[in-house]
Amino acid sequence: MSNLYSHREQQNNQRFDQLAQTLHQFRTVVNDDIHGSIQQENLTLDMLNDNFGQVWIKVKRTSGDLRNVMNRNASLTRIIGLILLIFVIIWMLTKLR
Repeated sequence: MSNLYSHREQQNNQRFDQLAQTLHQFRTVVNDDIHGSIQQENLTLDMLNDNFGQVWIKVKRTSGDLRNVMNRNASLTRIIGLILLIFVIIWMLTKLR
């Protein structure tokens, strides 16, 4: 009887070791997948941040150029502003009907 229990205990120990090894492999794979995903998302965020910075610089440059043009041609700026205002008013009146 003692031999039977000893044999079952060895089998249980082997199965426990297999389970522990499987769990270790599973944790390693999940950890590597999560780490890889986080790194990829961080790279994407860094790239988006760089692109946003470049766009912001272009917008600032363009708005500065527009300001210079508007300051040089004040009368033309007023006429264009009036035309745009009339267009917006007409567009809103047609939307309300």
